[in-house]
Amino acid sequence: MFDADKLLNGRNSQYTFWLVIMLLLALILDNMVFGPRIGGLTGNYILPTIMWGFIILVLSKFPGTRAAGKLRLHKLLCYLALMCFLLSVLAQIMHGLLATFGQSPYDRSLFGILINLVSIGALVTGMEMGRAWLMNRHFLRKPVIGIPLIGLLFTSFSISLNKITGLHDGLAVIKFMGMNYIPELGQSLLSTYLVFLGGPLPAIIYRASLMAFERISPVLPNANWPIQTLFGVLVPVLGFMLVRVIYREETREERPIAQEDTPLEMVLTSLAIVVIIWFSLGVFSYSPRVILSGSMQPNIDIGDIVIIKEINAEQARVGDVIMFPLNNMLVTHRVIDIQQKDGKKYFTTKGDGNTEPERDPVIEENVKGKVIMVIPKAGRITMLMRGGV
Repeated sequence: MFDADKLLNGRNSQYTFWLVIMLLLALILDNMVFGPRIGGLTGNYILPTIMWGFIILVLSKFPGTRAAGKLRLHKLLCYLALMCFLLSVLAQIMHGLLATFGQSPYDRSLFGILINLVSIGALVTGMEMGRAWLMNRHFLRKPVIGIPLIGLLFTSFSISLNKITGLHDGLAVIKFMGMNYIPELGQSLLSTYLVFLGGPLPAIIYRASLMAFERISPVLPNANWPIQTLFGVLVPVLGFMLVRVIYREETREERPIAQEDTPLEMVLTSLAIVVIIWFSLGVFSYSPRVILSGSMQPNIDIGDIVIIKEINAEQARVGDVIMFPLNNMLVTHRVIDIQQKDGKKYFTTKGDGNTEPERDPVIEENVKGKVIMVIPKAGRITMLMRGGV
């Protein structure tokens, strides 16, 4: 007896197999052949563009898929994708203002801009067509499974193999996760959500705009990796929330009060939690501390939270409030004098609320960091939980 569903599923599996094979081959060729072995204009631009053009042609022959979103809201999704891009641009400006801007390493001649735009267009179109086909062919009715799964899959396709093979120690792994993998995962999840609702076009607008801005902009943020990680993680999460809230409002979808978070929401929440945990553990070279004494009053009060930036002794100056160990605890006092003895620096410190400086100077290796920000009264809840005043 003829089983149409079985035949359709079998054909879907064949198309899926060849699509994944094509994407894997593209990853291998791009990372191991075109750039490293051929190089130049041909290896870095022409051959990858031809390869992705071929993938686009093949994908155009695949059976069609439909997105989950309403057709009348497709234009809205394109605008939302553009808003996510503009949100990222705003974040990059803030990123640069917090640190510095550096000159772009990309060729900004007319020819350079054109070849970059063509190669970006081919790459992003091929990737997002593949993403949309896999997501909407297999997970149209199971988005809470499909969006995280496809997001993870395409994150793997987007990460350069050279960045993975160059990881030699724990710090390198942490930097890779923070600067590359987790931000790419966030963008990939957002792109997968966009293709689920509106097909490949909204995701193409989002991803192509991001890449084009990076290649065309004359200056780019030049910050350390912790700040880059922070913005790289939070911006896609905010973009996802923006699309989700506005789209639900336009479709007048109401979420039951008692409905539990979906696995996708848990993934997005986890991204934000990673940032908070890393920050709290000092992975970003910044860590918060609750002030428990009044030695720095009136500038720093009991119950305030100070943000400590990890520094070495060479960076400490007179007037800085530094953190150092004293009597089995960490103390934050102001540097009032620096002396050089036997090739080492010794820091004389004093609490702003104290009449006399500390008797023993702080040796340079005991300087753990300096206060860069004070958040008044933010630690009161922590003190109450610990039984403090």
